[in-house]
Amino acid sequence: DILSAISDDKSLAIFRVIAEDDNTGVESLIICRNLQLTHKKYYRRLAALIRYSLIIRKDGSKKYILTSLGKVVYTTLLSIQYALDNIWKFRAIDEVKICENVVHRDIDKIVSSLVDTLVHKEQIREILKK
Repeated sequence: DILSAISDDKSLAIFRVIAEDDNTGVESLIICRNLQLTHKKYYRRLAALIRYSLIIRKDGSKKYILTSLGKVVYTTLLSIQYALDNIWKFRAIDEVKICENVVHRDIDKIVSSLVDTLVHKEQIREILKK
C-alpha cells in the first residue's frame, strides 16, 4: 500500500527530495548520489513510489515529479510533522478540555481561544474545533 512505499527512512527521503523540488523534476542520479544509495536500493524504492502513483517520470526524461496523489500525501505528511512538532500545544488544549473546575463554565470558549492562539495551520485548527 501507499504507506509501505514511504515507510522506511530512505524511501521517505527520496519522496521528500522530489516533493521539495520546484516541479521541474529531480534527476535520478542526483537523488541517488545525495542519499548515498546503491543503484539497486535506490531503484527498488523508486519503483515502489511509482507503483503506488506517488511520483511519475517527467516527459520521458530521468527526472521525477510528484503526482497529484503524491502532492496530497506530502501535504498530509507536513500536517503530521506540524502536529508532532507542536504536540505540547495539543496536550495543553486537551488538559483544558478535561478540566472539571466550576470556574471554567466557558470551557469551549477557552479551548477555542487556545486553538486560535496556539495552532497556526488553518486545516488543523478546523479539525480541533469540531
